[in-house]
Order: sequence, then structure tokens, then C-alpha cells
Amino acid sequence: MKRFAAILGIWCPLVLAALVAQRAGSFAASSDATTEGAAVKPVVPHYRAVLAAGDDSIPNFDNAALAVANRLSRTGSDTTILTSDARLASKSRWYAQASVIEGVLSDTKPDEACLVFVTSHGNEYGLAMDLDDAEQDYLTPKRLAQILDKDCARRPTVAILSGCHTGTFLTPAMEADNRIILTAARKDRTSFGCSADYAFTYFDECFLEAMGDAGTWAAIFDRTKGCISKKEKAQDIEPSLPQAYFGSAVKDLGIE
Repeated sequence: MKRFAAILGIWCPLVLAALVAQRAGSFAASSDATTEGAAVKPVVPHYRAVLAAGDDSIPNFDNAALAVANRLSRTGSDTTILTSDARLASKSRWYAQASVIEGVLSDTKPDEACLVFVTSHGNEYGLAMDLDDAEQDYLTPKRLAQILDKDCARRPTVAILSGCHTGTFLTPAMEADNRIILTAARKDRTSFGCSADYAFTYFDECFLEAMGDAGTWAAIFDRTKGCISKKEKAQDIEPSLPQAYFGSAVKDLGIE
């Protein structure tokens, strides 16, 4: 019944969009973590970006998709936001499905880079995508690899997977010398902050904060890890151990 309700969709409340946009602006302050990569001047292409919230059980995922899109729009990137919440759906905010991600990236121009951000609940099978029947309501590493192979080919590509067990996306099919893959947790670990008590999950909040400093994706990821480590140590919880892969051809790729 959930899918049928979602297909009927109702328009996005502007109040939430404004609230999240305002909150996203607070991430301009820098993280105090420093890395060797922070001194590297990033290579900044024009990104064709798709930001997807795969689950609507809590608002955190939609909040993050909108906030990351707002941050990327400051760089001139073309951004498309996807939702699993029928209340937020509109003509400009489509439903989160693998086929829609594929459709958005199919318009990537030869001189553009691809960027995919998906935030949701996850397990070792993939990331929950509640409105997608293709892989048992999940975005799997296999399906995402097929999309990137088809639509992004040899273009610089960044995939950011936020959720529990997202290290499962670090597979031979996903890894390529033109790709960067950032994940919120090791394959056998959970991520934290999946509660309506927070505006964002731990990874998404730390990632947004780290993006405020710009730089290479390697530097952004290092700052994100440092932020998450502090949060987890303060609560004495098992580390999520975010994982990443940096292809040799795109190691200096980043944002301004």
C-alpha cells in the first residue's frame, strides 16, 4: 500500500525545505581535523549530481539529501533530489528509485563528472530504497555499478553511500580508476544517528560539516572520519569505521 500511496504523491512542503536549507548553512564552520590531503589543490569538475533519500521512516535522510544538494549547488553543480516520502514529492523532487538515478545520470555530458549520494537504512545487501522493486527494495552494489558503467563510463565519478554496512559497496565491480567511493561504515558495522531526535545521521552531519571546508574528497573524507570518531568516542559506542576507495585517476578530485 505504501508504494501506491507514494505514486499518488503530494507536493513538497516548502517549510521543511527552508528549514533544512537554513540548517545546512551552519556547516560553513570547519572541522579541526587536519590531513595531508588538505593541502592539495582539488581538481573541480562540473558535477551532474543525484541525491537520494531511500527511506521515509525518519526525516534525517531527506534532510541530508537536500542539504548536500544545497552545498553542491554553490559550486554550480546540476543537482537532482530524490525522496521516498510522498509528502515531499514534486515535479522537481522525484521518487527515489534506481531507474530514476539511472535516468538522471544518463544526461551527463562528456565534460561533466557524475556524483551520487544515497542515504538510507542499510545492511550487507545494500541500501534501502523503499519505492524500488528492482532489487527487493534495495539499491545494491551490483545495480549501482551497472548504472555507473552505463551512464558515467570513464567520466570522473563520486559515489557517497551513507548507512549501516555500506562498506558492502566496496566491490571489484564498483571500484575503477575513475571512481571515488565514500561509505559510512565498514561492511560489518552499523552507522549511528538514525533517529528522529537528530536532524541528520552522524555520518551525514559530519560529512556536511567537512564539505564546508571544500578541498579534495580525500580531505573531506578524512575530516568526516575525525568528526565521527569524536562522536562515537564521546558516547562509548562501537566505531562504525567509515571506508573509502580512491581511484588513481581521480585522487585529487574535489569541490570548491
